[in-house]
Amino acid sequence: MTMVFVAPSLVFAIAIASAFVAFPTDAGGGTWQLVQKNIGIVAMHMQLMHNDRVVIFDRTDFGHSNLTLPNGRCRRNPYEKSVKVDCTAHSVEYDVASNTIRALFVQTDVWCSSGSVAPDGRLIQTGGYNDGERTLRIFNPCSTCDWQEFGPGLAARRWYASNHILPDGRQIIIGGKGQFNYEFNPKAKTGADKTTFRLPFLWQTNDPAGVMNNLYPFVFLNVDGNLFIFSNNRSILFDYHNNTVVKTYPEIPGGDPRCYPSTGSAVLLPLNLQASSIQAEVLVCGGAPRGSFQQTIKGNFLGALNTCGRIKITDLNPQWVMERMPGGRVMSDMITLPDGNILIINGAADGTAGWEAGRNPALNPFIYKCNSPAGSRFEVENPSSIPRMYHSTAILLRDGRVLVGGSNPHLPLLKLNSGMISNSSCSSR
Repeated sequence: MTMVFVAPSLVFAIAIASAFVAFPTDAGGGTWQLVQKNIGIVAMHMQLMHNDRVVIFDRTDFGHSNLTLPNGRCRRNPYEKSVKVDCTAHSVEYDVASNTIRALFVQTDVWCSSGSVAPDGRLIQTGGYNDGERTLRIFNPCSTCDWQEFGPGLAARRWYASNHILPDGRQIIIGGKGQFNYEFNPKAKTGADKTTFRLPFLWQTNDPAGVMNNLYPFVFLNVDGNLFIFSNNRSILFDYHNNTVVKTYPEIPGGDPRCYPSTGSAVLLPLNLQASSIQAEVLVCGGAPRGSFQQTIKGNFLGALNTCGRIKITDLNPQWVMERMPGGRVMSDMITLPDGNILIINGAADGTAGWEAGRNPALNPFIYKCNSPAGSRFEVENPSSIPRMYHSTAILLRDGRVLVGGSNPHLPLLKLNSGMISNSSCSSR
């Protein structure tokens, strides 16, 4: 199912179609509407395109989905781990205006891949699992377009990597499981960037206990053109032109990890472009205490972190300022709303990311009011009725609503002729 959430300050902007099913709300802010009861796949990844359509995709290695590909089309892949001949879709395009779904064809496994939108509007998606780990995928937004895939399009295997668009239009692709390096896309026809570049920081933030809390690092472009990279509990300012660390920031207080599988979330706060000197601040919230993943294997689900760290990355002597959320949260999404506030949504109150590793769904979104006084910045919103935990997503739509989907926290049941999907819905608020 997919749903939309409308933050209280944005309710005036939304005209809800009669086909939507509204969930009742009471005290608190925001409203929920169910927009699609079953889109056929789990919304593990979502991306809004410039034509007001959302590309949604899920892993391919769990069996059949609940959506048949049109025109007798089938995916034939001898490298697939489950179904070698699969006539069901693992990607869809959601048309926001018409509230309709179109099946898309993805050939290789996009499980925990990464990507970003290029300046020309194309979605560039990289890596994934199994046969998809070095694949380059391109989706050009049009009413009849489908995925194009090129492999191997990457110099290294990329599973749980992070991508960021650079000022020159290239993507930088950072890290991934077992990859303490980065690369660029597109590649130069000649020269050094046809290969990978070492990034020792990723090795240094690799958890000595063997749990890689440096996966899906948080990456933001600073106003000086360098990259802020946060991995595990540490962060640097990185000059990717010269492969040098410009600045090392203090460790986030408490020392607990914030990256996968202790999955917190992060956002670059809105910039004040009217200021004489533009300052940049990053907010990191939630996560799980060190050792939480190992504890889930033993059946112990530790409470998620309820702290947020805020740091002005442009300061000469930057320091973290800590705040407490209304509750602990792991596997959350953070979205900058049109009014400049931050929505913290989805996730669980106990455990970590991973199959069977989370408990106690966090149903109430929080709003973080960036410009309010410290100690009074959080507001608790109306709860959803649908848990959104491992493999859930949320994105901002052009009309101000937030589209929410996904969640399959339990190990898939693989059969030759059938697959199981849970919470393949979309909702918004």
